[in-house]
Amino acid sequence: MNMKKVIGNIAFIAVFLIIITRFITIFNGVPYPMNIISSSSMKPSLHEGDIVIWMPCKIDDVKEGDIVVYKSVYGNLIIHRVIDIKDGKLITKGDANNYTDQAGPHIPEPMVSERNLYGKAIMIGSQPLKIPFVGYFWIYLQKAIDKMATPINWGKPQPAIHYLIFFPFIFFLTILMAYLIIWLPNGKSLKEKLHELIFGPEKITAKKMMGYIFSFFIPFLLLTSFFAYDSITLEEHKNRVVAGIPVYNPSLLPVRGIVFAEGNKNITLDSNIFAIKSGERKEIGVGYAKEIRGKVFVYSSPYWMLLPEKVIEYFYNINPRMCVLFSSLLSSLIMSFITLLLLIFSSIIIEKFHLTAAYMPAVTMRHYPRFLFLHRGFAAIKNKINKAGEKIRNMLLWVDTINKKAIFIPLITIIFIPLLFDGIGNLFLTAFVSSMVISILLYHLGCRFKNEFAFASLISSSILSLVFAARMMLFLGDGAFILFMQYLSISFILIIILFTVNFMSMMAFVAVLHRVREKIDPAALLEVCDI
Repeated sequence: MNMKKVIGNIAFIAVFLIIITRFITIFNGVPYPMNIISSSSMKPSLHEGDIVIWMPCKIDDVKEGDIVVYKSVYGNLIIHRVIDIKDGKLITKGDANNYTDQAGPHIPEPMVSERNLYGKAIMIGSQPLKIPFVGYFWIYLQKAIDKMATPINWGKPQPAIHYLIFFPFIFFLTILMAYLIIWLPNGKSLKEKLHELIFGPEKITAKKMMGYIFSFFIPFLLLTSFFAYDSITLEEHKNRVVAGIPVYNPSLLPVRGIVFAEGNKNITLDSNIFAIKSGERKEIGVGYAKEIRGKVFVYSSPYWMLLPEKVIEYFYNINPRMCVLFSSLLSSLIMSFITLLLLIFSSIIIEKFHLTAAYMPAVTMRHYPRFLFLHRGFAAIKNKINKAGEKIRNMLLWVDTINKKAIFIPLITIIFIPLLFDGIGNLFLTAFVSSMVISILLYHLGCRFKNEFAFASLISSSILSLVFAARMMLFLGDGAFILFMQYLSISFILIIILFTVNFMSMMAFVAVLHRVREKIDPAALLEVCDI
């Protein structure tokens, strides 16, 4: 059994469960026990972009100094530290704030009660367990998506379904990441794997590549067009103070809009097709007869900026709604051509670079004395890098053989389980103590390979993680299935984190034991091991 593949599979399952569970909780309105910090109120304990894992708990389980997660009166979740407990209710405060949540210049929050308490963070002493800065990319991406997903409008917020315009892109990235995780461990170099993943095992023709790219852009841009629109009835327009319809582009890119009316043939518009820059405002004049009925639509897309206005006008004169469809199809075709040209251009540049690198030694052979010093310098650096790489590879060498003792000895972890219920902060202390005991026993019984200690560490981490996260099951109610999925995803995350801590602790401790034993007993130098 190769432990690297096992850990890779566990990581894949953890990511898969996180994605599935996260989507389930979004649609059901249930909080997911992993949150990204989006403010600086908890510095220096938590920074913007940190990912915090928390567990559901009762208010009786909370003590001063714990970091809790509760629902604000504004509807969002707050992750702050408990500084006082009064009459069974919590007073909270951000570490970087000068005032508590229950008092200050803002609208005060009520004291946290059992009703709005969701859980508390897993603590290591006074510090929360966190994955630092990983979520910062997600925060940046979410802000960019919010900007991109905001079409030209006159104040009406877009419905949540508007975010479906990004579904093809997100689906594509999810499949790509899953494929990478499953497909990468096949013995090929990363360069070869990525080349085959993008271009296939054989050279792909430009015709096929164009088909693949076009099939991706079509649904993406069609959905962008179909959901990026606003509408207003003449009755609503009549009640407005302004004469025209004010439009505003809050998105990052310039946008082209198509305006048309339905339900009343007497509606006149002063512009049917227009372009508006980022942050720009303009008014669309609307005229109509005394009969107040009908609706005005404004569709928009940044991709239509690629099309000549005369082409859009041609389709608009045929049918405005068909104009939206054809404009999206044409912009998909243009985007596909641009992407194809960029791929071909980059492949030509890379090929030229490799050819130049291959012929450079022959070209510079006659001028060797001139390049002698530079050549020797690069050779020395390359030699050092190769030696360092070989040393790292030897350190990471995990053999496939596993001593059966590595399967049963880690079950000793069960003895340490009662320590977990003494407090949520004892998880890592329990893991560290159990890993020390297990490593001593394994070494004493003759285990000498990293793979054996890795397997023992995995079993021990799995026991601790599953038991520790099982407290979530105490909160099973109407959302039993969702909570069970959360339990599984958090358990797999904790397994990976605890495995890292346990394995590193074991290897450091056993390495010291082995060096001491070699000093005392020279025969130990003859043992076959990779510690």
